[in-house]
Amino acid sequence: MNVKKSVECLMREAIELAKSGVNHVSPNPYTGALVVRDERVIGRGRHEKYGEAHAEVNAIRDAGGNVEDCELFVTLEPCSHYGKTPPCTDLIIQSKISKVYIGMQDPNPLVAGDGIQKLRNAGIIVEMDILHDECANLNQPFIKMMTSGLPYIIAKAAITIDGFMADKSGCSKWISSTESRKTVHEMRAKSDAVMVGMGTVLADNPELTVRNADGMNSARIVYDPRGNISMDTKLVQTAKNIPLYLIAGPDLPKQQEILLQNEGVHIVYCETKGLNCLQEGLKLIGKQGIQSILVEGGGKLHTFLAQEDLIDKLELFIAPKMLGDGVSMMKIPPVLMPDSDRFINYKWKHSGSDMQFTGIIKKY
Repeated sequence: MNVKKSVECLMREAIELAKSGVNHVSPNPYTGALVVRDERVIGRGRHEKYGEAHAEVNAIRDAGGNVEDCELFVTLEPCSHYGKTPPCTDLIIQSKISKVYIGMQDPNPLVAGDGIQKLRNAGIIVEMDILHDECANLNQPFIKMMTSGLPYIIAKAAITIDGFMADKSGCSKWISSTESRKTVHEMRAKSDAVMVGMGTVLADNPELTVRNADGMNSARIVYDPRGNISMDTKLVQTAKNIPLYLIAGPDLPKQQEILLQNEGVHIVYCETKGLNCLQEGLKLIGKQGIQSILVEGGGKLHTFLAQEDLIDKLELFIAPKMLGDGVSMMKIPPVLMPDSDRFINYKWKHSGSDMQFTGIIKKY
């Protein structure tokens, strides 16, 4: 038997198990776990929902509880501290599991190797970094938040083949296909929040809700440093039912702040102006447990994010249409041709009549 291959296959099964969850677990990471006895999986578990049992606990329960001398495969280092639930390391030790295979160390400073050491101190054999990169791909937003304090930013845009997001009048309905718009709603459901700038609010008066796709509505964020948003917008009118965060600077009038809060809007107040306000606001948003943000526009907000090197992933829907003039997509800091390959990896796929481009700019 090829032991190395068996270990990797089992860890890959734990990874797929973690991916299969349908609920948001933020601010916790997605994790999967397997309990194995004599090379046979006897228990499977994943983290189902924030505040509930972690993957290791669910896998041990699924195995029936009697797991003495079994092996445990888990995509992320077991927690060693009390949070919403007791430490998973305590249960693993009490269950007399003999060996633990771990995909990657937890970047959370509250854990960060302490769980591994706790297991080893109890006499449990620990093997580390099994399919590390694949395990890290599960939780890029979580890792970024733990290491930088900033949410993971996905910039999404629908453009014509000649690079415009809207025509000269500002109209953008509809550049992309029905299939592409459905995909965007699926992206909304998978993100912790959807974000736009005031230009998009004024032009489209969006709700930024999930429609024609499975999943719950995510929080909404508006970058509005001057506090210009109207009480009549759909976003404000639905703020008591679906969370709405407003990133605002020191120019926000006090009376406007009170009116917005009365409507249920969460004010993320920044002491700085300009682009510093945007970065400060994103850090404050992260402290609310929002780790992944789908930024849908407009071009000016995308440009701000690009200038500050805050974009981690780009999702472009390129339609077979030409305008010749109009509202251009984001402007990025210029480089020469030898430095133009900015993507770690990327892929293209058909999306109705469009082409969808997914590009990873940063990896954590």
